[in-house]
This record gives sequence, structure tokens and C-alpha cells, in this order.
Amino acid sequence: MNKNIIKVAGLALAAAFALSARADVAIHQNVSVYGYAAGSVQYSKPDKGNSDTEMDLDAAKIGLAFNFAPVTAKISVYADHGADEINILEANATYDIGNGFSLTGGRFQSWIGYEAFDIPNCNFITYGTDMLGWIIPNFHEGIRFDYALDKMSFGVAVVNSVYNIEDKYRGDGSLSDGYGVEGHFGYNDGALSIGATLAYQNTRDDREYDYNPILLGDTYIADVWAQYVINNKTTIGAELFYSKSRENSSNNVEDYYGLVMVKQQFTEKFSLAGRFSLGNEEIKSDLLPKKLKLDFWKLSVQPAYAVTQNLSVGAEVSYTKYEKDAKVISGYGKSKWFAGVQAVFKF
Repeated sequence: MNKNIIKVAGLALAAAFALSARADVAIHQNVSVYGYAAGSVQYSKPDKGNSDTEMDLDAAKIGLAFNFAPVTAKISVYADHGADEINILEANATYDIGNGFSLTGGRFQSWIGYEAFDIPNCNFITYGTDMLGWIIPNFHEGIRFDYALDKMSFGVAVVNSVYNIEDKYRGDGSLSDGYGVEGHFGYNDGALSIGATLAYQNTRDDREYDYNPILLGDTYIADVWAQYVINNKTTIGAELFYSKSRENSSNNVEDYYGLVMVKQQFTEKFSLAGRFSLGNEEIKSDLLPKKLKLDFWKLSVQPAYAVTQNLSVGAEVSYTKYEKDAKVISGYGKSKWFAGVQAVFKF
């Protein structure tokens, strides 16, 4: 499908909902509709090269949730910025076994990562990962087993891939070229939330680029984040991420990433968030004359205003500093400035 058609449709969807007095679209007592549309104006100025300004649809998503206890299911479609086609995101069913146990099969989202995938749940227009955006996986297919006990949750998932280099919205669709496993622990008492995930991906295919971290034979991932809400007004969050991909002693990649975020809700409608993130990637390969070291840090600030319960506007300003080989690999030189205004409608 032509991407211009998708953009126009998404913008029309956002406008139609934003102008309506109601956002509920209930169609049955066991079926509900959910989704959002977001558009923005963005400006970026790298140290190297020309500045860029654009106004576009960032993402549009619409989904159906089915509740026929003990079975629930979700299916959603999604178009992002610059997409050439509509993607299917969630496509899964969950069976409530009872006593806190449940089993999910289909396409679902990875547990890895603190910052949300869906735009309405994000505190910033951009992500803290910047040039290392690939390290946080999105969706894959498989089977997931969950157990909830009071304020804690435990889960194990066996999937066709943790990472998919071809498409970030789905797994690689095959077990013949490898598999992935994720183990997760969660805690939530209303104020304190914790998420910890360990993952492993085995990749067996024809690797054109041995130094690509997604394509190396064995990839190990560890991610932990915590969030604390004070008096329902101040939110403090932090995340630490580590991964290592290796083929042999001469071909391996290590990634470190972390962030700290603070958000203050000044009034019912107005909030201000700040974030500091930094990352490091070291790439060692027989195909490279030397080990590459990609370092960056990023500082972001975003005020946001809730126009209505369903419509919000945010404005981000961020500065990213690139160091060592990242100056060349990023294509931005030593640094980059970003400024953007984004409107988000959710239902």
C-alpha cells in the first residue's frame, strides 16, 4: 500500500477523533476497540550536514480486544512514520488457566525495555537509545507462560527470534534459522514498579555481515528498570541494559545502555519531563581494520499538556553528543539538536 495513502488515512483518523465529543467506540460487551494516532512537526540540526524540518504522521494504530473468559485475544494494525505498508502488531490469544497462571500464543511484544512502544504511553517524542535504537526489540511470535502472585509476576517466552533484522514489528517467522528465549520478573505495588528480563537468541543463517550484532550466532541480553511514583505527581525511572553477541573470539559486539528519567505533574493537565541517557557499543570483527567504539549521551526535556482526556500535546528539545567512532557512524558529526511538537489522540 502506498505510504502516502497511509499517512492521509492516519491524519484523517486523528482529525476525526479529535473533533468528536466522544472517544468511546464500544461495539459489543465482549469486544472493545483501542488505538491512537499521532502527528508531529520536527526539526533537527546535526553538527555535520544540513538541518531538516518535517511535518508528518508519526504512527496510527487501531486494535480489537476480545474477552470471552477464560480466553482473551488481541489483534491490531499499525502504520508508522515512513511506513510503506500497514503492519499487524498484536495477534495473540491468552488462556487463563487459573490460580494466577496463563498461557499466550501468537504475536506479542518483548518484555525488554523501559520506554513504551505505544506513543500515548511515552514521555518523549524520541527514544533515549538514539543511534542504538535496535537494542530494544519490539514484537515476535511464540508461546508465553505467565504467573502472577500478589504484586509480583513471572514469565517465560519461547519465540522465533528476539530480534528480527528484516522487520522490527514481527519475528523472523522461522525456527529453522534459530530461536529466542525470554525470562521476566515484574513487581508493581502501585508506587514502585520493577521489570527485569534475561534473554537469549540463537541465530543460524547465512551471515553476510559478521559484525552485525543481530546476526551473530549467540546473543545474550539483560535488562532491568525501576520506576517510583511519589504522591501521584513525581515519577522517577531508571534503566540499565547490557547485551553481548558473539560468533567467536574475533567477532563479537557488546552494548551498554542506561537512562534516568524524572517527570513532574504540576497540574492535572501540565507536566514536565527530563531524561539523561547514554550508550556504548563496541564492535570487533575480522572484516574491520580495528575495533569500533560508538559512544553517545543524550539530554532531553519535554513539557506536555493534556487538552482533553484523549488528546495531548508535547514539545521535546534534546541534545545528543557523539563520541569516538560514533561521530562518523551516526552521520551527524559531533552532536545533534532536536526539537519537535507532537499531538497524540488515544481511544
